[in-house]
Amino acid sequence: MFFFIQKWEEKIHKKFSTEKLSACLSPEAILNDNVRTEFIKRLKLIKMTTKVHNTGNEAAVLIPFCIHNGKLGLLYTLRSNKVSTNRGQVSFPGGMKDKGDKCLEDTALRETWEELHIPKDSVEVWGSGNRIERKHVIVTPVVGFIGEVDPKSLKINQQEVEEAFVHPLEKFCDPTLCRYTQFRNNYTLPTYLGGNHKIWGLTAVITHIVMNALLPNVYKHKIVNLPPLINYKYQSKEIKS
Repeated sequence: MFFFIQKWEEKIHKKFSTEKLSACLSPEAILNDNVRTEFIKRLKLIKMTTKVHNTGNEAAVLIPFCIHNGKLGLLYTLRSNKVSTNRGQVSFPGGMKDKGDKCLEDTALRETWEELHIPKDSVEVWGSGNRIERKHVIVTPVVGFIGEVDPKSLKINQQEVEEAFVHPLEKFCDPTLCRYTQFRNNYTLPTYLGGNHKIWGLTAVITHIVMNALLPNVYKHKIVNLPPLINYKYQSKEIKS
């Protein structure tokens, strides 16, 4: 009898935990000025601990928050096999800075238009994170909100993008879908499952940074031997509005 009562209590607790998580991740809970402001403050406090070298090669990616099927998520692209680099990998829309770009925000928005035909004026830019150096390219993540999206309805540039898809935020908070990739140099990088495509590499690192800044009390995926890129000291600091 005790066994059945215990199982019933565990089931009820899981139900309430799921409902609480859904409430925390709802568009209404996150898409307000206070949450957005605190999120960007925390994002800017996540410092890169390795020195960023001035290589002259700058790039930017858009971190596109969106609503799909009533849930808040992030929009990703699967790179085409026709491109010269990172073919067949999951990425955020973005690319190298052009001479005509006034700033890296312009770069992220221009590349998003070129890849997905999402107009610049339909992106609500929230702010930018700190720069990340990768293979002699300095990448700046630009965070924005693009509203309700049906990935299948996007007019993708098939020369660069094979597919666009949305990964719900709730899946990033499911421990069974959060893994890591171990490398020979003892570094581990986050890896996310739960969809048709595995999210890994630099895209997963940026996702990990964003989720830590957005939901530090909800997102629980911890990477023990993350490369010396990220400083999480902000978690012990009180941020005042």
